[in-house]
Amino acid sequence: GYTSITKNIGSMKNEGFEITLNTVNIDKKNFRWETTFNLSFNKNEVLSLGVGNDDIFPGPDILSASNNIIRVGEPVGSFYGYKRLGTWGTNEAGEAKKYGLLPGDLKLWDKNNDYMINDADKLIIGKGIPDGYGTLSNNIQYKNFEFLIEFQYMFGNDVLDISKHSAEDRTGIANSYKTVLNAWTPENQNTMIAQIRPVGAGYTTNIDSHFVENGSFIRGRNVLLAYNFPHDILSKLSLRNLKVYGSIQNFLLTTKYKGFDPEVSDATQSFAQGITVFGYPKPRTFTIGLNVSF
Repeated sequence: GYTSITKNIGSMKNEGFEITLNTVNIDKKNFRWETTFNLSFNKNEVLSLGVGNDDIFPGPDILSASNNIIRVGEPVGSFYGYKRLGTWGTNEAGEAKKYGLLPGDLKLWDKNNDYMINDADKLIIGKGIPDGYGTLSNNIQYKNFEFLIEFQYMFGNDVLDISKHSAEDRTGIANSYKTVLNAWTPENQNTMIAQIRPVGAGYTTNIDSHFVENGSFIRGRNVLLAYNFPHDILSKLSLRNLKVYGSIQNFLLTTKYKGFDPEVSDATQSFAQGITVFGYPKPRTFTIGLNVSF
């Protein structure tokens, strides 16, 4: 009575290397400085997908179809869609008409030149899996003071920001990115943003390369300053340990990604890393604390 069964039909390969470096840069009576650095490189590749090696579309299907693909020879969960070339100009009205479009509409790459934009024109447009990632931390102790600063980084990964679907759409009925100020007009035709039109024009529900951005980043993950009270004070208070500290988490983010945060995890599917739809940014957290041991 079952209409489908679940089987392990595929295989993939992960290869790379990791580097970890721990150093004690200075070690004196009242001053100690330690550094920890780690770096991981990884290359992911799908090796097989059953007898026919057919593509798998794992989702999420946020717009008209699956936003990612599992394909032999490619990283798992690669982004899948059209290639946006720009917008049709008034001097291209005749060519645009062959696709049923007008000047000001989006121009997508017709891969097979058949004057139809369909699944045959889709291609891999990015990947959410990074080429490398790691952390760098420094711990400095000066007398009773302790200072910790930690950075996190990732590179070689993309973000598929599907928020642009409505935030840059030509109907202009939703809260929009400021990039819509560069939308197509007869005086501004060299743009990636379609002409703003009445609601009746409808949404353009395609995933394309304009949604993909470089997701590499450097994040200041944590900075902490602490003071450990000396033994003479501890003995007077009948304490074994007393530390007061303050910290800031997520204190810095450097990235070319234009959204809130390139380290996105909106989608729940296993192979949907790097896909976001109005993802909420990580908070900057301020903490003041006291550690006491009796």
